[in-house]
Amino acid sequence: MNVEMSTDIAALLRDRGWQVSARNPGGADLWAFERAEMYLPPIVRRGSFEWSDITERIASAHQESVITVERALEFVRFDITRFRIDNDVYGAQTIALEAGATVIGSAFGMIRAAATTARRPRQSIGSNYSKLGDDIAREARLAHTEVGSFVFPVLLRVGDPKAELEPHLTGVTFDSVQPESEERRVTRTLAQALAAYDKNVIQPAREPQSRDLLPVVIAGGSKEIFAQVNRTLSEPGVSWLSTEFTWAPAEAVAAAQPRAVTIPAEAREIVAKTVRLLSSPKQDPLRVITGPIIHIGHVPGDPFGEIAIQTPSPTGARVGRVDVRVRQEQLTEIHQWMDEGTTVVVHGVVERRHGRTARLREIASPRPLEDTLADFDTA
Repeated sequence: MNVEMSTDIAALLRDRGWQVSARNPGGADLWAFERAEMYLPPIVRRGSFEWSDITERIASAHQESVITVERALEFVRFDITRFRIDNDVYGAQTIALEAGATVIGSAFGMIRAAATTARRPRQSIGSNYSKLGDDIAREARLAHTEVGSFVFPVLLRVGDPKAELEPHLTGVTFDSVQPESEERRVTRTLAQALAAYDKNVIQPAREPQSRDLLPVVIAGGSKEIFAQVNRTLSEPGVSWLSTEFTWAPAEAVAAAQPRAVTIPAEAREIVAKTVRLLSSPKQDPLRVITGPIIHIGHVPGDPFGEIAIQTPSPTGARVGRVDVRVRQEQLTEIHQWMDEGTTVVVHGVVERRHGRTARLREIASPRPLEDTLADFDTA
């Protein structure tokens, strides 16, 4: 299939450390990596002479095969979550059929639950799954299994964010970034929830209390996610469940995003207790707003600035956001978080304003999600 691929090639090059050393408006930019250089035309079609030449140059620069490079380009627009369990006792590249079916079902269940908690943190979903979240979960694809411990790669194609229709911030907007796609938010939520669970519950290796689960819920964890983890770990012959995350080069990702989380079968009683605790009917422990910063605005001389934190829109028709007033002295730090794609957290009362974006009532001090979760370690 003769598909235009220059944008995907550029995304892969940036992800692998290449940089544009000379720009040629309307023509081929010169890209450089260590001692390698090559021109990337504005249009490259798969299977063309330019395609063959470019993939060979990338392969040579990274000491890889051309097939490996072409495969990487196939997945440049996909976040990949690899659900991995160990082989059976026979040592072959097989697992019990029932265990394999359980992993696939659990993988979908975890992604579906994360697609709901990505829209608003909650400890238990019950039957209240988000319809918009379910639409995203149904987009997930299962790729071929991979050699090694038994691996089920689940692909979610990152899409272009919906056009932003709401008015911009008041004042002088001096910077903004591309909003996060809805698909990336789902994968990020699952990764951060599992990483928070590993840090606050699995690594301490003690019976969890409700307090231990509060940072997990803030990060996007729910009863439904850990019920699926427990389901897999309860399969005979399964010694551990690993989730590994590969982030699509087509969309920027924060360097601090989780890459892998492994939960051993020895922790199944801890996981089962987690499910029981999260099943207790309670109000959400904390009303929080989480997401990346997409706009910063400030009027010179004003002691306060205003930022926009991306949150899912209730209707899905546009990029959702909550405007937050912040102190001027925090703007430099906030600017760095926006550039790095850091997930930030604020909490308070959200005011709905007719014809305008929602706004946090209080003046807030946003904090990175990782710092917010660390507070629970020392409290």
